[in-house]
Amino acid sequence: RYRLLSGRVLLPVFGSADFMRAIVYSRKAAGGVAEANLPKPSPTAGQVLVRVRAAAVNPVDFKLPGIPVVGGQIQGKPIGLDLAGVVTAVADDVTSLKVGDEVYGNSSKGTLAEFTCAEASKVAKKPAKLSFEEAAALPTVALTSLQSLCKGNVRQGSRVLILGGSGGCGAMGVQIAKAMGAFVVANCCTRNVDKVTQHGADVVIDYTTEAIPLDPKYDCIYDTVTSPDSKDMNYQPLAKTALADNGQYVCINGFLTTWLRHFMPRWLCSSNLVLTNHSAVDLQRIAGWVDEGLVRPQVQEILPFSAEGVAQGFDILKGRRATGKLVFTVSQSSE
Repeated sequence: RYRLLSGRVLLPVFGSADFMRAIVYSRKAAGGVAEANLPKPSPTAGQVLVRVRAAAVNPVDFKLPGIPVVGGQIQGKPIGLDLAGVVTAVADDVTSLKVGDEVYGNSSKGTLAEFTCAEASKVAKKPAKLSFEEAAALPTVALTSLQSLCKGNVRQGSRVLILGGSGGCGAMGVQIAKAMGAFVVANCCTRNVDKVTQHGADVVIDYTTEAIPLDPKYDCIYDTVTSPDSKDMNYQPLAKTALADNGQYVCINGFLTTWLRHFMPRWLCSSNLVLTNHSAVDLQRIAGWVDEGLVRPQVQEILPFSAEGVAQGFDILKGRRATGKLVFTVSQSSE
């Protein structure tokens, strides 16, 4: 259906007047991504069509091609989950949004494209004070952090430890925990101490020189660091040494056993792993905090909407030292 041009651009074999630009997964292209002209989608039941103004990438986006079966299924499809844009069409059964609404949220159809269809239940009205680029930086990291802290039963007066306070989810976790009324302790490396302090952490621990204080104990530990990668610190033992009675340890990654427990029946074992639920209701709650000035998106860099730009973004994410979101301006117009 498509042919590769100059190692970077996928063009449709059959012409059409209704195509759109997109950045897609392509094993044939340098860097594993290519520019493509794809058919403009149409919304089906429960969906809205969004003219994407800005999109952001997450680590999962560069990891998907390496997953068996999934890696093959996504070839030729647009990259990305996070978006901000303008609704240009709605399915007949959608009543929560209308044409012209500025929205932000997620789409499983890919967001590095001029248009995408999104479930109406996964997008919400964009905070008015944010640019499209700023809004696109929020959905996945903010939803993940909110849902993790809710699973950790965080509330007014809770004492929360956030591991990896300068990363995407960690930085958002600090802000959301403060918005929920918690006392926040967070750790990071030396160069990011000031940044995490600016996010609102009450105590910032430089993990290169300081140990995490174990007293007083924590009502919730939000672990954004521990993973199967040997380069990452394993903070799981803190669940046994640093939690208060009835305290909760929650994580967004972990070891094989962490993942196996998550997918086993709940009657057999519990799980402390949080997988993001792309929820319009939660997006509305986050937008309220943005409007109040309690939550601020963290944009590290705005990159070109091109195969080279996305490949560059993936390289930055693979370097594992990003302290803000990598965002792409997809279009300047809502038309």
